Amino acid sequence: MKTRLASLFAWLCLACLPAQAASTDWITVTGGAVRIISAGPLENGTYRVGLEFSLDPGWHTYWRYPGEAGVPPTFDFSGSQNLAGADVRYPAPGRYNDGFSTSIVYDENVVLPILVTPDDPQAPVQLKASLFFGICKDICVPGDGVFDLTLNPSDRADKVSAMLIERDLALVPQIAEGPASGIVSITSEPGKKGPVLKIRAKVDPDTSEPELFAQGPDGSYIGVPVLQSHDGGTALWTLSTNGLARTGDGSTLTLVLVQGDKAVESRHVLSAALLN
Repeated sequence: MKTRLASLFAWLCLACLPAQAASTDWITVTGGAVRIISAGPLENGTYRVGLEFSLDPGWHTYWRYPGEAGVPPTFDFSGSQNLAGADVRYPAPGRYNDGFSTSIVYDENVVLPILVTPDDPQAPVQLKASLFFGICKDICVPGDGVFDLTLNPSDRADKVSAMLIERDLALVPQIAEGPASGIVSITSEPGKKGPVLKIRAKVDPDTSEPELFAQGPDGSYIGVPVLQSHDGGTALWTLSTNGLARTGDGSTLTLVLVQGDKAVESRHVLSAALLN
């Protein structure tokens, strides 16, 4: 009897506590698994959730632009309720070369933070996310899943999920312009398949191997910048304009400069003179 009373008392105590932050079940795919996690209640008008990839050794998935090969993740939140917006953030990626092409990837464990804004902050958000992505090792296979997660203003904080989300949110490139971007100049020279951009950046001399990733306008199929020189505080990359979609007479280029655990993203307008 005492045990039953103690169990009932414990249940009543738990029932009085705020609901705990939720996460979805893992969806297993070839090469790993994926799920959505939540840090807990509203914070400054948004819920912090994340798409967590747990990838098997040797497998990788792709950044928002995959580079020369691969399938980027695509999201569909249209089935959600009380959702004003879902802002997917992308931590700084890595480079992978299979001997034939260079891709922009994530491996091991990565969380894509998602900032979820409700229409009505007092009401729960029924988050429904349909996901499609590519995952590769020796072969490439498609992965997909549908995730349902209820986000409540009364959710209790989940310290583990919050730590994972904050860890990779800190790796999302900071948006910068002008000198703060680190990009010093973009010039061009003739190439076999059209002009080749020469992108010069100011880098930390203590960074052993800075990385540069590029993304063109919608419809672009460009490669990955190739490091040509790294001398002290300056690095030079080249990038073919072959496959770069035009916007009017010129084009635009989004660059992500990665140095260790710091990354900066900047947008650059390319004049017609650079592309002809």
